[in-house]
Amino acid sequence: MPLYSPSSPNNVAATLASFSSHAVLNAESICPFSTLELLIDDFFTYIHPLAPLPHEPSFRAAFQAREDLKNPSFLALLASMVGVLVASFPRRPRLHLKAQRREHLFPSSISLVDRCHKVAVEARGAGYLDRELTVYDAVTSYFLGLAAAYTLRWKQCRLYFGETLNISRLLGAHKAKDAGYLSVGSLPTTFGAEGGGYDGQPQQVDCIRQEIGRRVFWIMIVGVRYVFPLSN
Repeated sequence: MPLYSPSSPNNVAATLASFSSHAVLNAESICPFSTLELLIDDFFTYIHPLAPLPHEPSFRAAFQAREDLKNPSFLALLASMVGVLVASFPRRPRLHLKAQRREHLFPSSISLVDRCHKVAVEARGAGYLDRELTVYDAVTSYFLGLAAAYTLRWKQCRLYFGETLNISRLLGAHKAKDAGYLSVGSLPTTFGAEGGGYDGQPQQVDCIRQEIGRRVFWIMIVGVRYVFPLSN
């Protein structure tokens, strides 16, 4: 199934223009901000109890501070969260859009899932694996993989889940103690991250990042036993 299928040349041009650079990407690239606030509330109501990622208070603080305007990693995570919500509960966003008279923005739930995937991929950029990775990159990959599973895109699901597990292991999220010189986060303090270095100096343990890393790693270890056999 293609990722995004505009129905006319005009839509193709509009899509390319809207994602031509990271400078134009923000939360409104997903959907109107007022709708997005409702979707985030739904995420923490319906998805977060089953997959407790990310840390809710710090995420909400960053969301209200409009971290999406200056941090592509946060925007990618935000888009992946909305995507997995819509893929899991497609009627919820339709109700919100209809109540706000915005149902014309997305003719189907899958079109909103595709939009979220597109924004997440564009926000990350082509070389995101070459920069300093964080536990939130693993969480983003996990939600992208989960959304792919819910929409029966098994190849995409396998790729993102494999990426999630590899990032988690690279960061040492499976270890009982701090991984050492590898920094496991570089997002702002309001998002539960502090700076790290490679100079061998002791680093303050960020309990939020440490717990998020452990959760996403063990979710993958348990989930992969059920998701991959079902996709064969």
